[in-house]
Amino acid sequence: MKSTTILSTIATDTAAEFAAALSLWRACESLAETNLIDLSECYHGIDQLMHEVMRIAHLFEQWACTHVEFAELSDVWPYLLEDQFGTACLQLLPVEALDQFSEADCLRTALQLKLPLK
Repeated sequence: MKSTTILSTIATDTAAEFAAALSLWRACESLAETNLIDLSECYHGIDQLMHEVMRIAHLFEQWACTHVEFAELSDVWPYLLEDQFGTACLQLLPVEALDQFSEADCLRTALQLKLPLK
C-alpha cells in the first residue's frame, strides 16, 4: 500500500498515458473481434472497460516514471507505448481480466516491453 501512496504523488506524462490507453483499447478491440469476445458483457458495459483501460495506463505511467531509464530509450516514450503497450498487457493478462491488473503487473509489462530499468 505504501508504494501506491508514493506513486500517487508522481507527475506523469499525459501524452504517454493517452498513448498507453489507446494502445490497450485497440488491442482489446482487436482481440475481441478475432476471438468473438463480448467486451461489454465482460465488463458490464463498455464504459467500465474504458475505466479499466485508463486506470491501467495511469498506473503504468506512474510506475514507469520511477522505474524506467528514459534516457536509454531509442523511441519516443508515448510512441513506444502506442505501438506496443496494449499487446504487451494482453500477453500477460486475458482481456477479460484487466480489472485484476495491479502495480505488480507493471514490472511484468515493462519486462515484456524490454524497457531499460533503473
